[in-house]
Amino acid sequence: EAGTQQTLPSSKQEQASMKENTQPSQSPEQESSSKVNQGIRKLLPIPLKLQEEWYFCAPATVHMMLASRGVSVSQHQLAKEMGTYNPYGTHNRDAIRVLNQNLFGYPEPSGNQAGYRLVTVTDARPDSEDIRLFKERVRKDIDDGYPLYYTFNVAQIYPGKSGEHNVIGVGYELTADGKDISAIYYLDPDTHVQDPTYGGLKKLTPEELLAAMVTCGEKNYAW
Repeated sequence: EAGTQQTLPSSKQEQASMKENTQPSQSPEQESSSKVNQGIRKLLPIPLKLQEEWYFCAPATVHMMLASRGVSVSQHQLAKEMGTYNPYGTHNRDAIRVLNQNLFGYPEPSGNQAGYRLVTVTDARPDSEDIRLFKERVRKDIDDGYPLYYTFNVAQIYPGKSGEHNVIGVGYELTADGKDISAIYYLDPDTHVQDPTYGGLKKLTPEELLAAMVTCGEKNYAW
């Protein structure tokens, strides 16, 4: 729309801050004040939904993205519309087509129309244009209340596992000066990576995420 993985905050202060930051704003004035109080972290208050089949990561991700905007469609219905199949799963172009159709009423935005755009990452170097644009888009979408769609190589995020995986991007963390994104937050619907305290909420750097994205067969994110 328009290394080592750091998974969770550790201090009680960070935990309290995370809880506070997931509360929805009630008005533009309150939202502005909330952003000031939040400091450097911004998280969207999106409830986690686990994937209902082992190959349903895309339907589960899109289900959460739609639900965050007040649209209710079951994972099995989304899987049917996307052509999700065992053992592959879902092609990203089909996931985003179905997301747009259910959210905006058309499969692909044109011109300045509202809608999710699928992006292919080709350069994950820290100083690349791909990284710069990714950070810019993450900050814009999260600030506007829209989650993102990420694909990554599982082996680079969860050592010992394999495959390609889809998750929902729900937030970011800024550097102390507020000028750059230092961390990305996402919710993972996979039943096998749930933390006893934080569920599927994970944290890693933008560089780690794009490095795990660029090695995929479908090296995409949607914003």
